[in-house]
Amino acid sequence: MAKRCGLSLETIKRLERIRGPVDANSRTLRALVEVFSGLGVAFDSCEDGGMGVCLVSGAPSRTPVGIGRSSGAVRKTDRRTPEAGCHRLIYHSTANPADPRPLHELLEQVQVAGAQRKVTMDVTGILFAHDGRFLSVLEGPKDSVRQVYGAISCDRRHTSLSIISDQPAPGRRFPDWSVCCGLFQSDSAMVGDEPALRDGFEGLSPASALGLLSVMRDLKEMSPRKNLKSRCPCPLAGACLDRACASFAAGSGQTESADDKLRQSASPRS
Repeated sequence: MAKRCGLSLETIKRLERIRGPVDANSRTLRALVEVFSGLGVAFDSCEDGGMGVCLVSGAPSRTPVGIGRSSGAVRKTDRRTPEAGCHRLIYHSTANPADPRPLHELLEQVQVAGAQRKVTMDVTGILFAHDGRFLSVLEGPKDSVRQVYGAISCDRRHTSLSIISDQPAPGRRFPDWSVCCGLFQSDSAMVGDEPALRDGFEGLSPASALGLLSVMRDLKEMSPRKNLKSRCPCPLAGACLDRACASFAAGSGQTESADDKLRQSASPRS
């Protein structure tokens, strides 16, 4: 497993000793998931917070060399049946630099439109905005997903759309609709060494894209994003490390930058 993942043997040993949530960065977790996926093993989260494991249809059933098969009873953690007709489309794109509207207004509109599509078309998912680029997944009935993407592809607020994956899915990974944006110091433990953030989502595999979006969905429920009710104006822009997200607030003077606050706190009082 260490050789297949490109990880050290000590890293694999450390992860195997963990009982409970695995303490590892997103790149390490994606490397593991991709190797297992290549062997025909799929993971799917359960409604009760557990994790289900299954063998993908048509995958090799023999046990790979060096990996033992447990002789104990298999604990069934996922009791859900696959969602009939579920389809998943993953894509990335770039914010249109010719659009005069600030990014925070665009993301607010995407949040509202996505919530409406969930109700009217049963299409859910997530959009992650970073440094003027978008990574998103759409899930739901195939015809509805294709229709939504068709409308999205004609939207002039972004350009350079590229589909990462467009295929049936055993079930939804994102049963709601959400938008996550920005980059904060507290994110470094989870995505600090994430190469996709440097490469503008280029070269992401479907498993890697889903892994990154799952991490961002979790981060959205943590501080400082969890208290974000509106991006007009964004109250987090002063602490945001994402240039595209923070540029409007900095240019308009609506929100103090972190450097300004630091200088003010360090200046002598009159």
